[in-house]
Amino acid sequence: MPRTAEPFRAWRQGRPPDRRAGRSRPVSPTSRIVERFDRLGDRGRKAFVPYLTAGDPDLETTLALARMLEREGADILELGVPFTDPIADGPVNQRAAQRALDRGVTPGDVLQAIAELRRTGFELPIVLFTYSNPLLRLQARGPLEGVDGILVTDLPPEEADDHLSRCRAAGIDTIFLAAPTTPENRIPRLAESSTGFLYVVSSKGVTGARTALPQDLEAQVSRLRPHTSLPLCVGFGIGSRDSAARVCSVADGYVVGSALGAVIEVAVGEGNDPLPAAQQFVRSIDPR
Repeated sequence: MPRTAEPFRAWRQGRPPDRRAGRSRPVSPTSRIVERFDRLGDRGRKAFVPYLTAGDPDLETTLALARMLEREGADILELGVPFTDPIADGPVNQRAAQRALDRGVTPGDVLQAIAELRRTGFELPIVLFTYSNPLLRLQARGPLEGVDGILVTDLPPEEADDHLSRCRAAGIDTIFLAAPTTPENRIPRLAESSTGFLYVVSSKGVTGARTALPQDLEAQVSRLRPHTSLPLCVGFGIGSRDSAARVCSVADGYVVGSALGAVIEVAVGEGNDPLPAAQQFVRSIDPR
């Protein structure tokens, strides 16, 4: 298995990370995300973080796909909340969101789906991948039961005080994006506002599988290490076993979204159950 050049040292319950300026800290020593990375650290493994758009092609299929991903060794599930203007998403995820919206899927339906997963024994940490508008609708419903983390793509930490306070009070991790274009002087704020893990955007632009990851990926990860003791998970553009292996050699986990979404889209377009094709894809891409 590939190793990091500068290995991630997972923090343990009762032993929080360095709290000096620019150092991140866990929202709770017992959060599912913290526990998952602790176990991975003990085993010397990296995290596999798949992404699903909730409700594509329907919520029942989303539940079946989530359970399959858990069986196949996923570590954290990112669940996209369908939104009409997903500016950070590429064409595949945009179409997935539109299909879900066409079926009438709402933020409330997403929470009900999460509740059903938890009721039936689903144990993976769940991170909501969302935007500010759906987040407000989610918060209006009350406690976000079963949710372990939230990533709000269009909410910078400088404008997130209320969001951070709500999540801290609820024991929900807040995950922020560090992009190649993030100025050096903003990294400490991103790191300090993040809990659970820090999401490293591999490439400029929106989500979507690329033919190759950027040549400076290793440098991107290395520049973040001094600012945080959190795990670094790389996403945007991972669509093959080779790209996943390269990420695992330098970071603490890899996120697969559009490539998996494309497999689901093709199967659905052909009138097939997407579960077998998605399972085969997951087995083919995981390099661990």
